[in-house]
Amino acid sequence: MTAREKVSQIAQRLEKRFGRLRWRSHGDPLDVLILTILSQNTNDQNRDRAYESLKKRFPTYESIVRTPAERVAEAIKVGGLHRQKARRIQEILRRIKRERGAYDLSYLKDLSTEEAVQELLKFDGVGKKTAGVVLTFSLNKPYFPVDTHIHRITQRLGLVKKNQDPHDVMNALVPESLRYQLHLHLIWHGRQTCTARKPRCAQCVIADLCPYPKKLRAGSQS
Repeated sequence: MTAREKVSQIAQRLEKRFGRLRWRSHGDPLDVLILTILSQNTNDQNRDRAYESLKKRFPTYESIVRTPAERVAEAIKVGGLHRQKARRIQEILRRIKRERGAYDLSYLKDLSTEEAVQELLKFDGVGKKTAGVVLTFSLNKPYFPVDTHIHRITQRLGLVKKNQDPHDVMNALVPESLRYQLHLHLIWHGRQTCTARKPRCAQCVIADLCPYPKKLRAGSQS
C-alpha cells in the first residue's frame, strides 16, 4: 500500500467514525490569524478566553496598535506567553496597515495557495501551521495544517519521518478535497484515541494501518 492509499483509507475510516464535514468559514482571515496566534502553546479554552478579552478591551485593530504592548499583554494573559503574543500581534497589524493601507487580509483570496502561504510566513511568529489554519478555515484555500496531535499520529503511522517537514509531506499526500475534514478528524482522533500517553490502540479504527501497536507490543516483551 502506498502512502497516498494509506491516507485515503485513514480518511474513509475516520469519516465513518466522526461523520462527514462540510467546509464553513471560521471568520475573517485577520481575525482567524490573531486567534491562531493566541492558540500557540495553550488549549482551546484559554485561547478563546484570551481572544474574547482582547476584543472586549480593544474592539478595533487600530485600538490594539495604539495601545501600549503591556496593556494588550494583560488582556490576553490567560492564553500564556502573553507578552510575546502581544508584540507579535501589534507588529503584524502594523505591517499589514503599512503594506496594504488597511487592516485587511482579504487580498489573499486572489493568490494561489502557495503564494498565500508565503505571504503569511513573512510575518514574525507565523509558521506553516498558523498559515494553514488561516487559509483552510477562513478562505477555503486548503493547506493542511499539522498541529501536535497530527504530527504525533502521522509519525506513528509512518507517514512522516522524524527529520521531515510534516507540512510538506502531508500537503503532498492529502488531496485538497480532504484537507479540511481530515485535519479536524485527526485532531479529534488524537484527543480521544491516539493520545500522547497510553494510546488506545485496541479501540483504534486505523490500528491495522499503523506500525505503532506492534512497537508497543515488542517493547512490552523486551
